[in-house]
Amino acid sequence: MIEEVHPKPESNPNIQVELARVRTVLAMDRTLLAWVRTSLSLIGFGFTLAKFVHDLIVSGSIHGLNSAAPRRLGIALMVLGIGGLLGGAYDYKRSVKQLGGSVDISIWSPSLVVALILAVLSVYLTFNLVSNLSS
Repeated sequence: MIEEVHPKPESNPNIQVELARVRTVLAMDRTLLAWVRTSLSLIGFGFTLAKFVHDLIVSGSIHGLNSAAPRRLGIALMVLGIGGLLGGAYDYKRSVKQLGGSVDISIWSPSLVVALILAVLSVYLTFNLVSNLSS
């Protein structure tokens, strides 16, 4: 039986390096999006505690809890979520700068823009919630 021998494609180190850089950029995007998901969960849960549980306590549906406790915890979770968004965005920006000119990517990726827009909206939501609950 005769076996066909196919020549191996020549390994081009430049292509391998470029593909490794692309994988690094994609990994950075996935990491930033993981920060966005985690932060949104914290912000959503914090908002639920701060607003809805507080309203249930004030309306008398839930008894035996101090009305300030869920509000404080909820606002703390929201601030933690905002910190996660900003920290993830900062880490992404720092990582892109570390790659330097070796990869032709813009620092303003869609993932980073989404993270920053969500951070701004979350700050607005938090301040609005704090002002409404304190009055």
